[in-house]
Amino acid sequence: MCSGAFEAKKLPAAAGEEGPLKLSVYDMPVLECAKHHRAPVHRDFMLWLIQEVRARETQIAAGKAQGMLFKKHLCGECGKDLASKAERRQAFGFDLGYEETAPFRLEIEMPIYKCTGCAKEQIRCVTDLRNHVPAAMVGINDAAGFPHSG
Repeated sequence: MCSGAFEAKKLPAAAGEEGPLKLSVYDMPVLECAKHHRAPVHRDFMLWLIQEVRARETQIAAGKAQGMLFKKHLCGECGKDLASKAERRQAFGFDLGYEETAPFRLEIEMPIYKCTGCAKEQIRCVTDLRNHVPAAMVGINDAAGFPHSG
């Protein structure tokens, strides 16, 4: 890591994708040196960001997975089957703030499926989102230019 002095900056955009999930952050607070090396604003920042994503999954309409080997996805409202193909992709935006830093924006983008019964649009299930968050966060780290540890 660079031995130069770091100052607080905003990263205009960084994104990571894994499976059906795309995570994007806009104006994320970072530390940057004169040589443009970057690091998270705090050593726990990325873990905090993962927790923030998971805290917001309840705000996204989602169906339910049924079955062990052959998954079937049912509407979270009426229990009917979800369409087998996604209608489109949709981004769900959230404004966040970490401790003393300036606010920034998080977007969670997932495929949207329509219920065959009530026509409610939703992601297939929360597990589709939850299982891919850590790997998508690695993509954000890479896009931000953060060093890898370990």
